[in-house]
Amino acid sequence: MKITQIRENGDTEALSVTDIDLLIEKMKKETKLRPVTGLRQALHFVLPDEPCSLANKLPRVIPAAAFGRVNGVKRMKTYNGIVELTIGPLAGKTEVGIVKQKAAELPQTMLAFMGASGKSVKIWTCFTRPDGTLPQTTEEAEVFQAHAYRLAIKCYQPQLPFNILLKEPKLEQFSRLSYDPDLIYRPTPVPFYLSQPIGMPGEMTYHEKSSTEASPLNRALPGYDTEDTVALLYEAALRKTFEEMETDWHRNDHDLQTLVVPLAENCYYSGIPEEEVTRRTIMRYYKRKNPMLIREMIRNVYKECKGVPKGSCLTKEQRLSLQMDEFMNRRYEFRYNTQIGEVEYRERFSFQFYFHPIDKRAQNSIMLDAQSEGIGVWDRDIDRYLHSNRVPIYNPLEEFLFHLPHWDGKDRIHALANRVPCKNPHWELLFHRWFLNMVSHWRGVDNKHLHIILPFIIFVLY
Repeated sequence: MKITQIRENGDTEALSVTDIDLLIEKMKKETKLRPVTGLRQALHFVLPDEPCSLANKLPRVIPAAAFGRVNGVKRMKTYNGIVELTIGPLAGKTEVGIVKQKAAELPQTMLAFMGASGKSVKIWTCFTRPDGTLPQTTEEAEVFQAHAYRLAIKCYQPQLPFNILLKEPKLEQFSRLSYDPDLIYRPTPVPFYLSQPIGMPGEMTYHEKSSTEASPLNRALPGYDTEDTVALLYEAALRKTFEEMETDWHRNDHDLQTLVVPLAENCYYSGIPEEEVTRRTIMRYYKRKNPMLIREMIRNVYKECKGVPKGSCLTKEQRLSLQMDEFMNRRYEFRYNTQIGEVEYRERFSFQFYFHPIDKRAQNSIMLDAQSEGIGVWDRDIDRYLHSNRVPIYNPLEEFLFHLPHWDGKDRIHALANRVPCKNPHWELLFHRWFLNMVSHWRGVDNKHLHIILPFIIFVLY
């Protein structure tokens, strides 16, 4: 594996590539000039926000890829799949040793060493695709590196007692050549597997948000399997409620509180979502009481089971924001469709299986439902919520591409082109190139080339 080094000499840069084993040996032994030790001593007399000129004398080490120069321009030659994490600032060698030991306990750690400043730890970890390959083009490598960096932070941060210093996950991300005779090096670490992403990470997507739901019933897609499971749990909770009731209760009784309160408690401990319990209870006993009263009964029982704090230091605005956020996530699912530029919604635990664009009528209904639960929101509050980062983004094209089966190696674009009668001998090749370019534009990957549909087809066919 080749690692890139860049030495700075005024306005010029000298780029070289070295083997990782040679780099490790260089980090274990310092030269006679002791540049790293000199930097660490000089940092004691430098304010935290001030640069130190001695740092520029150390070469920059780029682990992610091997770079070279083509016509004087720095280009990626080989992608290594290495992600570097920086932990710091640390208090001293004791904390540095603790972080290195924690990193060594993870089999994915390839290298852990003290940073050039002596107040940080650098951790190198490897990523590959599930088939063991790595991206070959710069565009794919940049996207892969960005997602790999996020995944590495999620996996390492819970294991480390100190915070990871966030950096922009670029291929050119570097650290200064360091000196650490006690570094930890594992030549063959266990790599992380990461499927090739199709775009740069952005806001939380609808797929990511739905996969982080705490309840498995919330994560499941609406359908008959989920409906049958919830129905069985609800009926079991209702049967247990009847068996445990100490007083006689008949369906014609006007007092539903005797039934609803213990029923809601049993449903809570059965793991049934609150909104699902409310919907089923209202449907079963809607003739007996006002639906709003049943909703409030169940709501209070769920609050009591979760625990009610004695007091709160939150301001009125903070309480309103938390109440609205809880209400929106409990009763609805939202997503921002990037293809049509609109917010879509559907009600949770209902037979509304498909998302629909939200309009003024739907917004007013949401506001009235929130106010009926005692949440003092207005239409402007609902509108701000729906047009903010509280609503995850959803790209239909990416969702379609992500869920396609593994490619069997058969080209189907040429077969599609043959369905169009054309005498141009280059039609198949041109259509193939145009089709790939079209998908790249949909994904937002290719922003350097103009994409024209109608004039291209007319020109080729005629």
